[in-house]
Amino acid sequence: MKRYYIILAMCALFLSFNKDMKAQIVKSEAFFGLNLSQVDADGTIGYKRFGLHGGLGAIVPIYSQGLFDIDFTLEVAFNQRGSHDAEVCYLYDSSGDGSLDNYRYGSYDLYMNYLEVPFLFYFSDRQLYSLGLGASYGRMIGLREYEGGEKTNITLDTGYENGGYKIDDWCILAEGKIRLHERWKLGIRFQYSIFDIRKRYDLKTVMDNLELNYNTPPEIIDELSPSMRPYQRNKSISIRAIYVINEERSNYIYDEYEFTGDNPKIKQKTIDKKLNKLRKEREKAEKKAEKSLK
Repeated sequence: MKRYYIILAMCALFLSFNKDMKAQIVKSEAFFGLNLSQVDADGTIGYKRFGLHGGLGAIVPIYSQGLFDIDFTLEVAFNQRGSHDAEVCYLYDSSGDGSLDNYRYGSYDLYMNYLEVPFLFYFSDRQLYSLGLGASYGRMIGLREYEGGEKTNITLDTGYENGGYKIDDWCILAEGKIRLHERWKLGIRFQYSIFDIRKRYDLKTVMDNLELNYNTPPEIIDELSPSMRPYQRNKSISIRAIYVINEERSNYIYDEYEFTGDNPKIKQKTIDKKLNKLRKEREKAEKKAEKSLK
């Protein structure tokens, strides 16, 4: 529960931050899209698991100067993640004595459903392009795992210390966004687990790559550097459409199409027109003066 209190405290802090800032309107957004995901150290390769991504968010302006803006965004999202491969090599105990002494090949499918609370800072240029950096807290609410087409006995209740998955998942996030049309934006988000979500010692390819013995005690493996441990982490790419519900029209009208009084390009054009007009009037006056002298 402490995690929830920390998140709520952060929300209250940013909502009350910088009361004198320009455009103090908290905007809201809805988003939906597709996840491409995989799990490191599970014997699979590539972003082959497709899942749904969607939710709602609040956008709190933090700083605005000229064409540059900084916003803080808090979201509530539903994410489907996991992994898939047509053939993975599993080690198993064929003799029943507790040792991993044989192996078999088969397909692998992992389905994980998360409820997440992402929070990011977005740095925007002219409200057309944005780069976001942040983190998220996710709570796993659904889990299914299949080896060789057969459902395994791993469930939400198995527990991390018993060879199962952690229910909580903290991730780092990075996202790039571009405005497509008025309030519609396109975002591409990368997400990666900060901590491992499972210890997995029974995958032959993983252990071979790490040059470990399959019966190496877990306490020995725990002493290895994090990059050498066969511990799994979520990794995903989200492609999502974003609709900003209550954004002011002035935030997304392109400057070159509408004069708002603050556009340096249009001001320069106006100045150039006036100078050109004055030049022509001066040339006419000079010609009249020359004719009068003749």
